[in-house]
Amino acid sequence: MPYRPDPPNLSSGPPNYVPDIGNLNISQHQRNDQQRYGGGERRQTSSTETPNRVNLNGPQKGYNPQKKPSTAINGVWGTPGCPKPSEHEQGLIGIIILALNTLKNEKIMPTEENISGCVRYGDTRHQNTDIKKALACAVEQQFVVQQQLGNLQLYVGRNEKLWQCVNPMGGDPNKCPKSTWDEIQKFLSSPIGRSAMLDTECRYEAATIMRKMCLKDLSLGEILQILQMVTMKRWITYNYQSGWKPIKITLAEVNPDSRGLAAAT
Repeated sequence: MPYRPDPPNLSSGPPNYVPDIGNLNISQHQRNDQQRYGGGERRQTSSTETPNRVNLNGPQKGYNPQKKPSTAINGVWGTPGCPKPSEHEQGLIGIIILALNTLKNEKIMPTEENISGCVRYGDTRHQNTDIKKALACAVEQQFVVQQQLGNLQLYVGRNEKLWQCVNPMGGDPNKCPKSTWDEIQKFLSSPIGRSAMLDTECRYEAATIMRKMCLKDLSLGEILQILQMVTMKRWITYNYQSGWKPIKITLAEVNPDSRGLAAAT
């Protein structure tokens, strides 16, 4: 059985807990916009000039978790034409709002794919959530709005502007400190590290594994960029049709017990 670190929670609560949109606590510590890779060298977040780069284009206004929404945007819930969402629908909206806040903190573009990854791998209690239905509900109730950026369909909170994100395709391997590459190589060569990575379903899950077990001080957005550079170095090869699985780790496995090398997976 491969080792799987515990995923970070989207929220806190009992096992069957579903977030209530009127009582969300989505405030989290914001990460510094300039993060370190590992060798102490600061990097600048990519700016937005292409669909792969998203720039913070204005002051950010977050959802107020202290004020329980009692009205729809165009009327009062429960009145003709403004039916109040069911408790289940309110829970779905809450999950989406929490996921968007997480993506914002992690500097990741709020696409449907990333929202889905955030929910599925961020809290196992919500991993079977129907994200399409949840997004449709959040948009219909106008807690979330859609934005188009090039060919990308993005989702943001109704009072939010698009935040600054790390461009996953914009990394330069030469600017990443040798100490960081050494750490990644050590992780991918270890039995526990390669087993955990080989079992991942997608890049988002792989990034969460790397952050938990290897690159603990970086945002997931930065790790997704590093993961792309890892594939450029061909330390990991992946299936182009699926976009990830099955993957192959080309680095030889190093067994710390026998101090020997095993054939590459």
